[in-house]
Amino acid sequence: RALVKEIDRLRLVHDASHLRDRSFDELLDLTDQRIMASHSTCRAIVDPSGRNQRHLTDEQLRAIVQRGGVIGLNLFSRFLRPAGKEGRATIDETIAHVEHVCAIAGARLHVGLGSDADGGFSATALPEGIDRPRDFAKLTDALSSRGWSDEEVAGFAWKNWAKFWGN
Repeated sequence: RALVKEIDRLRLVHDASHLRDRSFDELLDLTDQRIMASHSTCRAIVDPSGRNQRHLTDEQLRAIVQRGGVIGLNLFSRFLRPAGKEGRATIDETIAHVEHVCAIAGARLHVGLGSDADGGFSATALPEGIDRPRDFAKLTDALSSRGWSDEEVAGFAWKNWAKFWGN
């Protein structure tokens, strides 16, 4: 609780990516500031039972959006596939999270690449075909093929984050 107050005092941003449900709810009660999730996935897709609270509920997604936040897509395959499904996630399974966030948000302005591909796991844990950062273009290509405009794709790739951090 003291940390939340200090983050607010310093005008920093709260990151909800690793919060359990109770902590998320307490954060909402303790601050009226913006919240983002730097690298998260949708619980409705991977674990509707809620056993793993690492993933965001639809209500949590709505709360982040209502506060002007962005949800960054985590690219760890185990967090992209339904619980118990082994192996690398497909691009379609990965994009399902992006589209779910957009459906909850009612727009494509609150989702962005988050990755979590900073060395905590090997490339073999990333989605199929994504072995290095240059392969992230496979995600933007998939969004384009689903009818996303160039501006919306740029939003996912970087502009939604740039707007968020520019405020």
